[in-house]
Amino acid sequence: MKKYIKYLVCGSLYFTMGCSDFLDVETPKNQIDTQMVFNDERTAHAAMMNVYASMRNTGFLSGNREGIGSLLGAYTDELEVVTPQSIGVRYFYELNVQPNNSTVKNLWDNTYKQIYMVNQMIVGINNAEGLTAETKNQLIGESLGIRGILHFYLSQTFGAVPYVTGIDYQVNKKIGKQGEAQVLQLAVADLMQAHLLLETGAPSDDKTRINTTVVNAFLARMYLYQQNWVKASEYAQLVIDDSRFQMEPLASVFLKGNTSAIWQLKPELEGRNTLEGENYIFTALPAPVMKLNNALVNVFETGDLRKSVWIGTVDAENHYAFKYKQRGMTAGGTLEYSVIVRLEEMYLIKAEAAAQMSDFDTCNAMLNTLRLRAGLPALDMSDKTTAVDAVLNERRRELFCELGHRFYDLKRYGKLDAVKDVKPSWQPFYNLLPLPLNELTLNPNLLPQNEGY
Repeated sequence: MKKYIKYLVCGSLYFTMGCSDFLDVETPKNQIDTQMVFNDERTAHAAMMNVYASMRNTGFLSGNREGIGSLLGAYTDELEVVTPQSIGVRYFYELNVQPNNSTVKNLWDNTYKQIYMVNQMIVGINNAEGLTAETKNQLIGESLGIRGILHFYLSQTFGAVPYVTGIDYQVNKKIGKQGEAQVLQLAVADLMQAHLLLETGAPSDDKTRINTTVVNAFLARMYLYQQNWVKASEYAQLVIDDSRFQMEPLASVFLKGNTSAIWQLKPELEGRNTLEGENYIFTALPAPVMKLNNALVNVFETGDLRKSVWIGTVDAENHYAFKYKQRGMTAGGTLEYSVIVRLEEMYLIKAEAAAQMSDFDTCNAMLNTLRLRAGLPALDMSDKTTAVDAVLNERRRELFCELGHRFYDLKRYGKLDAVKDVKPSWQPFYNLLPLPLNELTLNPNLLPQNEGY
């Protein structure tokens, strides 16, 4: 047991090391024996779990106020920041995001650190001699899936970015960037390779690790963003047809044992709940940091149960995202996990692809499954423009405050000017965040800076 603990600590130290910039990541000076970590089943899995923990705590997928749920919600028209403090989410709300912004730097640095971690996983596991072929395939498959997903978020947010697949410091510090379309292609390739390696069954009962269903869900999303409607529809249908996943009643969607979650992140401690709950919920005025923008609250149709179940109200002008019901610890144990991707999105992807292909029967069926669950009347559309608009409206109501969907949906349809209703100073170049200034200084191959900055 002492030997196991020692190796686990070494592995954890290795996977949490790193300089302030991803370009500076190189072999630690203390020469931790990574081969020792990867040659042991338990410590190899512990190293993988450390990657998931990093994504829960920092970067794009984190539910705290520096994750994209908060940042891009405040950037668009989902959240109103009310704190006078000069913090990152307030800069996003005020559209004052500059290249020297520390929140932008942290988002970039933490994500590339996580990419470095999975790249090190791939190298270490490939060279390991003490792991079974099944374990190797699972861990490398998970690593490739994470690498593709993180690069996808980077490119959709920053535009052209480096696609980093190695751990050589000399290469990484000079790496150039690829355009959004190329990054998306590389991410799809990583996910396809992950699919070949992963078993169909989930590697964990609580759906906190990547398996083929998670890969299928993100492939559906990525093909949607590529406007490959046929493949987006096919991969979404694969998830919809998986009997392990069922659409939940609204009040159950974000419980840890729900059947609609495809991938979720586990809180740090048993009894603790999600960062999203801590971040969004408030029950007294003034709101501590932010509240729902009334522009969002007012888009719900009369009778939409999502408004009454998923939006908390303090008074007529102060509302909060109440998808997650728990704020902090619960004595009986953890009740909620952070949902990263869920079944309902697959219905929306299938509906959007169908609308684009003028398959209105399918589009209506997919949308109406969600609408009837929300207590709304069914739609019967037969016009492409009307159907696409209906899908985007449904996505806005179903996926609000979840990992920046509103921003990415408006961006891919060239409709970000819609936020001018609440932010008259919105500029077209805000469709991308600026590249961090320190990265451009360290690596001129990342130039030019994004337009407008």
